Amino acid sequence: MSAPGGRGILEGQPGFAFAFAERQGVAIKQQRTYQFDTFHVDPATFVLTRNGRQIHLEPRVLKLLVYLIEHRDHVVARDELIDTVWGETVISDAALSKAVGRLRKALGDDAGAPRYIETTHSLGYRFIAAVDEIDAVAHPRAHGARRSRKALPVLLALCAIAALAVVSWQLFRPVAPPSGTAPPDAVGSLAVLPLGNLTGEPALDAFVAGVHDVLTTEISQRSVLRVTSRQSTKRYAGSARPLAEIAAELGVDVLVEGSVLEAGDRVRITAQLIDGRSDGHLWANAFEADERNLLGLIATMAEQIVGQTQADGAVRPDAAPRTAPLDPAASRAFLAGLEELNRLDPDGFRGAIRQFQRVVGLAPDFAPAWGELAAVYLFQAVYGVVPPVDAIAQARRAARTALDLDEGTYIAHAAMGYVALWSGDTPGAMRAFRRALQLNPSDSAALHGESDCLLLAGRLEESLERIRKGQLIDPFTPVSNMPVPIHLFLMRRYDEAIAEAIAVNQRIPAYSVHWLLARIYWQQGRYDEALDEERLEFAVRNDPVLRAALERGRAAGGATGAMRAIAVALAARAAETYVDPFRVAVAYARAGAADEALEWLSRAVDNRSPKMTYIGLWPEFDLLRDDPRFAGIERSAGGSGN
Repeated sequence: MSAPGGRGILEGQPGFAFAFAERQGVAIKQQRTYQFDTFHVDPATFVLTRNGRQIHLEPRVLKLLVYLIEHRDHVVARDELIDTVWGETVISDAALSKAVGRLRKALGDDAGAPRYIETTHSLGYRFIAAVDEIDAVAHPRAHGARRSRKALPVLLALCAIAALAVVSWQLFRPVAPPSGTAPPDAVGSLAVLPLGNLTGEPALDAFVAGVHDVLTTEISQRSVLRVTSRQSTKRYAGSARPLAEIAAELGVDVLVEGSVLEAGDRVRITAQLIDGRSDGHLWANAFEADERNLLGLIATMAEQIVGQTQADGAVRPDAAPRTAPLDPAASRAFLAGLEELNRLDPDGFRGAIRQFQRVVGLAPDFAPAWGELAAVYLFQAVYGVVPPVDAIAQARRAARTALDLDEGTYIAHAAMGYVALWSGDTPGAMRAFRRALQLNPSDSAALHGESDCLLLAGRLEESLERIRKGQLIDPFTPVSNMPVPIHLFLMRRYDEAIAEAIAVNQRIPAYSVHWLLARIYWQQGRYDEALDEERLEFAVRNDPVLRAALERGRAAGGATGAMRAIAVALAARAAETYVDPFRVAVAYARAGAADEALEWLSRAVDNRSPKMTYIGLWPEFDLLRDDPRFAGIERSAGGSGN
């Protein structure tokens, strides 16, 4: 049998590919592969082999090779390569040069005395080796069939399905034996890079992103390795950067990269494991199933990937069970919901709720959807999208349903942890977070929750250690990065908090930290700097009303006048739409308006604002701590280490 995707796969069983083509009413034309020296390139499967052994190349670099081969009759201009190989992704000439360098390295070519790729300075590149073209598939056009809406738009994708057809119809069976050798036992961390969408249909990008998300989670649940979150790896989609450089930036030992090909009711996923330290190819395999078994297929992939990372002890004995077959419409809605949730904005939360509610309508026994639904409700509470008292109640019901269906639903335990934490039950929250981490050691949300419990218990250094671990798992999202400077702020370690906030902004430039710097500077007595940061934050949020209030108040009453004007404007806004009362209370407290601050803190208790859990720690309320009314609010909030 040949390497995955080779002709040997088709010789015994072409039926699936041709049957698929006939159902779609699309002809399979001849698809050619290329042979030069001892190398073989299959454009349909994106596989390069030498003497039958697969050579790892990033998809963009392999696409570059294919394009040069197909246009070997002339010098291909650099601009043409950038436009066709990278498409809408903007790259520099230097990035193209690096990609060509990686291609030469894989082929063993020498730029000074080229055998394969010749450079024409100031113009571009030309493939100069003799190439044999081999017909991979030939089949007559199918007549009379209606073309499906889901038919692939390019014949290349159909040929990929044909070339990647399975020998066995047994579900989850690998298409070909795994290749490569296992990495050394020293592997301690892993990241799954964004999967390629081989269909070429932009409409399926969200589907492929959802597969990426589920694969990352399945590996996390089955492995003792530290697994980087998808939210932090998605930034590398379409990247031409060297894999070793990406691994170093993520701080991981090995990388998983692969692709998804969907056709009709079947899905094929390929994956390969790369040593991020040496850029060595360790393992590769391909998997295929019908959509009803998609989630189980991904679980099988995760098991094999984890099994390749260490000789012993990599696979957790209490790993999550494989998901039972699921209605394809439900699995698609589930993947779409994950992608909506990952937007982390109000519209994304609403979209995620719609999708997950659709899932539980189609498959009411599917516990993961109930768990994700609970998580979305909690995000709405944190982001102030809806009154937290309502969101927390909804999250409790959804998480309880998930756990009744499957006690092993880690995200439901994490959700119950936050419900308990924000309700004043710190010990119960700690138990829930630790159970979530038993089920998924790389759950950064549970690590954050555990850290908060330690903070409230006065175990400050342990709290910081846990939250920094979450930052390692999720290094490029605010959700896991901002807790570090916020915890330092609560500890009154202001200079460290400033340094961490600035570091977060440098790592995630799109996220504004002006709001936190404003609060820190205010506590340090650096009022002008604090107001400058507030002004910048209002500009980022496109909030001219609050910015105008700041300017009016500052002109009339200095720094405290500015803060009072902001508080009044927020209070007026709260009469028209939901505004977290805690935010209004902070503004009044910074203005020195104790009575108004206490009034809004009482409202925050009634609304179960999550930030009230930490009422005993927020520096802005130090001026209120001797007031007996504040002690009553603190007891009602259930915070400050209860």
